[in-house]
Order: sequence, then structure tokens, then C-alpha cells
Amino acid sequence: MHELSYAQALLEEILRLAEENNAKRVVKIHLRIGELLLINPEQLKFCFSAISRGTVAEGAEIEIEFIKPEIVCTKCGRRFDEVIGICDCGGIVSINGGKDFLLKKVEMEVE
Repeated sequence: MHELSYAQALLEEILRLAEENNAKRVVKIHLRIGELLLINPEQLKFCFSAISRGTVAEGAEIEIEFIKPEIVCTKCGRRFDEVIGICDCGGIVSINGGKDFLLKKVEMEVE
């Protein structure tokens, strides 16, 4: 379950930011996640909820925006909505992005 690994890394960063800002509570976490990571948002939220108990991040809402990869044929420039290896023209498809895991914004209550 790679969602747990992402939740642990996220919690470490959230707690670091909360400490730096003297936050008494983390209210909301905004994430941008690449679709190619294949992260199940409900599992990520569940894992984060479980491991954040007893911390300032307990009960924080997680908002996720998914980022589509850019999939383009290197020969003809055709764009695709899904990952394929070779275009109809015979060109190789280039895949950019879609594997990002970005902490966009953290809303906190500070002292």
C-alpha cells in the first residue's frame, strides 16, 4: 500500500511546517497529485487520518487535485489522453508529468 508511504511523508512535512509557524491546528491540506502515481484518494485520506491522530494535523481536511500527464507523439505531435507506446504514425510517445506529488497549500490556525 504505497498510499501509507505518501501519507507518512506528507505528515512529516505538515508537522515541520506547523512547528515552523507555531500552528495549534492544521485545518486543510491542498495537494496536487499526478494521475500516473495511481494513488487512491480515499486510501490516502484514511492512512493520513490514522497516522495523524494525536498531532496538530488530526482531523485536517485533505483536498486533492489530480494532474494529467502530457502525452505527445515525438514524430507527429498528436496528443493522447491515455498512455500508449507508439503512435499510429509510428512515432514514439513522450510522457511528461503525471507523477507529481505536490503540497500546494496548508491552512493552519496559529497562535
